[in-house]
Order: sequence, then C-alpha cells, then structure tokens
Amino acid sequence: MIKRIKLPGWIVIISLFLLLIVGVVSMMQGSSEAKEKTEDYSVYPGLNIKTKTKETDLYTFSVSQPYTEHKQINKVIDEWVDQQKTDFTSEINIMEDFLKKNEFRAHLNIQVETEKIADQIYTLEFEAYQITGGANGMTKVKPFILDLNQNKMLQLGDVLQVKEASIKEIQKLIMKELNSNKEINDYIFEELAKEAIKNPDNWKWSISRDKMGVYFDEYEIAAGAAGRIKVEIPMKKIKPYLNKDFVEKIDITFPEEKNNKEEEKHSEDMVELDPNGKYVALTFDDGPHPKVTPQILATLKKHDAKATFFMLGSQVDYYPTLANEVAEAGHEIGDHTMNHQDLTILGIDQIQAEVQQSNSVIKKAAGRTPNLLRPPYGALNDNVKQIAANMELPIIMWSVDSLDWKSRNATAVNEEVMANVAPGSIVLLHDIHPSTAEALPELLTTLEKQGYQMVTVSQLLELWEDKGVGPHYGNIK
Repeated sequence: MIKRIKLPGWIVIISLFLLLIVGVVSMMQGSSEAKEKTEDYSVYPGLNIKTKTKETDLYTFSVSQPYTEHKQINKVIDEWVDQQKTDFTSEINIMEDFLKKNEFRAHLNIQVETEKIADQIYTLEFEAYQITGGANGMTKVKPFILDLNQNKMLQLGDVLQVKEASIKEIQKLIMKELNSNKEINDYIFEELAKEAIKNPDNWKWSISRDKMGVYFDEYEIAAGAAGRIKVEIPMKKIKPYLNKDFVEKIDITFPEEKNNKEEEKHSEDMVELDPNGKYVALTFDDGPHPKVTPQILATLKKHDAKATFFMLGSQVDYYPTLANEVAEAGHEIGDHTMNHQDLTILGIDQIQAEVQQSNSVIKKAAGRTPNLLRPPYGALNDNVKQIAANMELPIIMWSVDSLDWKSRNATAVNEEVMANVAPGSIVLLHDIHPSTAEALPELLTTLEKQGYQMVTVSQLLELWEDKGVGPHYGNIK
C-alpha cells in the first residue's frame, strides 16, 4: 500500500502531519500561558513595579523600578538605572578603605513617583540618592513619560510645540519661576540657568495634568546649598504651547476614586493566646508582589495560619487591591517605610516623612493604619527610635532570618528556619521571591507537626504584655 502512494500524496501527508504537530504545540503553549496568567493588581494598567534590595558590609541599596510588557521601554529605563548602579559601584571601589576604616556603609536608593496623565500614559519621576562618605550625598533626578498606547517614550516634540517662538516663551516661564522661588533665589547663577535651558533637547522635563516640571541637578545652575531644583509651571501657563493631539489625550475624564474604607479592628488580631501555647510569628517584608503575595496568601489560608506583612508604601501605591486582600484575610500589616531607605542616614524629618507617607498609603489601601514598624535592613539609631516613639509604633526586628533573600532556594529556606526556630520566634521572610512562596507549604507543615501555631506579631506582644516601642526581636533557640 505504501509503495503505491506517489510523490504528491506523500507531500500532502507530510504537510498534514506537520500541521497536526504545530496545532498540538500551540494548544500546549496556550494551556501553559493560561496557567501562568495572573490577576493584574496594578492600579496603573500596563505598568508594574519591582523593588530590589541588597545589603553587604560595605553598602546597602534599594531600587524601585517600574516595568512594562514593552521591551524597548524597559530597556531605556533599565539603562538609566544600571548606570546609577555602575556609578555607585565605581565610587565604592574608590572609597573602600575609607568605608572600612570609618565603619560606614554607603547607600544607594532609587525611588520613583508615578502619575497617570491619561489612559496608559504615565509620568515616572526617578530620584537616585547615593552617599559613599562625608556628610552629604548626591541626588540625581530623571523623568520619563511613557505612552503605552503607542509603545514609546514621549519626547519633547510629542508634547510641546517646538517652534522657536514657543520655546522662547517657555524659557521665559522657567526663568520667571526660578526667580520667584525665594528659597533658592539667592543661590541661583542666572547665566548658568540661561545656558542650561538654551537647548530644549537637553531639558529634563515631565508633564502631568496640572503642571510641567523642569529639573536641574545639584550644582548645575546654583550653589550646592540649593540642592537639586525642580521648576513647576502651572498647566494654565503651559497649555498654549502644548501639541493639540496631546491636549486631546490628557483631557480624558477619570472616574472618581472610591471612598476609603473606614478603619476597623479585625477580630483575628484580637484573639487571646494561651500563655502555655507554642507560637511563632512569620513576617513577610518588601511586598506586596503581584505574583508571590497571592501564592503566600493561598498557602496561609490552606493552613489557617496568620502572618504579619511589612509593606513598602511604594509597592502598595501600585498594588492597593492586593494590600486590601491581605488585610481582609485577617493578616496584620506593618510599615516598612515608603522607599526602603536606610533610615539611619536620614535626618529626623526625613525619617518621619518616610514612615508617615507609607502609613498614609497603606491606610488608604487596606482601611487601617499600620501599628508596627520594621526599619529597612534592621538599621536603627536614636532618631529612628524617637520617631517610632512619637508615632507609638513598636519597632519589630526578628530572631530568625530565613536568608531567603540570599539563597533564593526553597529547601535552604526551610532548613534555615527549622534549625533556629523556637517558641516565640519572629521569622524574617520576603513575599517578593518565588522561592519563598515555594518554601512555605513545607515550612508550615513542618512547624505544625512540631506543635507550632502561626500568629501575628501583635498577638505575640499581647501575650508577652509588652507594649513598649522596643525594638522587639523575638526568641531564638
């Protein structure tokens, strides 16, 4: 039979076979994609954020970095962030002997403010602060304007009329705003300022629904005492020079924000514990994360376990619905500051701002104000303690470090915790690493077999009748 099939017949059979294979592969891929698809928790559609932290004997760094599904947009942002890291690392190499001799840790913090201008159009304002020695650090600012509808970074010509007459009028507005600012007026070098804005291609600028911002680095147009400078021109003044197409885009009407939920006590937090019970408090830092946090919530629910989540305000700003889900599930939410800065290198007013801003963002999202504080990196000094005391926020450290941030391995995480856990331990974990979510089912099962019950940090403090500021570390083996 096979011998009777001529060449054209074989071609048809082979073609059908190949189509069958392609169809099966496509079905498998579609199935895989369906399994991997996760709910979009971001309040900025098309835009997500990741926070990366690192700690060594010489330095710490924390980077909050938005990302999209568009590789070209991500590439532009990545290149700028990577350059800040490179500059910082180079400075560390130069200052290594100084840092060791003076027992001083350098620090790099990159944070971002995000503003929605219109549907899928955002302004990202990055601020990179680094300090590698001495009394003062260095701050750099970089704005990006993203149009995800067109998959591009907006340039000045996409927003403004770049005709010579229009540019001259905008230059006058910039100088007027600089000269009217009494706080920095005495430090401004007018000739340097005029030179800095001479070429619009070199402007660092941003746009929002109510103003245009123009940025200058430290020492660029003023004495160092002025710091970095941002000029803000009200929209009513800049609107005549905007492109008509852009004006139409930003005139989109946004729905009103939903009213904040009233703050309420959750009964799960108020359960009285048996003084003779065997308890451990699992704590999760740096979230919420759109993929990892939901996995952890599902596992905790399956084991009827409660935990404490120390959230970053910058993450909650992007994922408020997820923060609310954590609260609604009966878990405790603590404050991990707004931008994961080393609080010990900040002034007391800056420390207070970091904590208060995060408190406000979390309350708006979750419906209740955090009642605990965990300083990033566990870095403490008298100023941090004073702010915590003023705000009546107990400082919560940890007695068991899972080292999940280091190993990124589920087995290693379980081994590290079980080797050190004891009744009354406070365990440090992070709900930003997939390996931590993978480790949790086995970790909870093992703890339960040894008679442990998972509770919140506040429940432990209530059990110990310890309501002071602390710091509180928990028990070790």
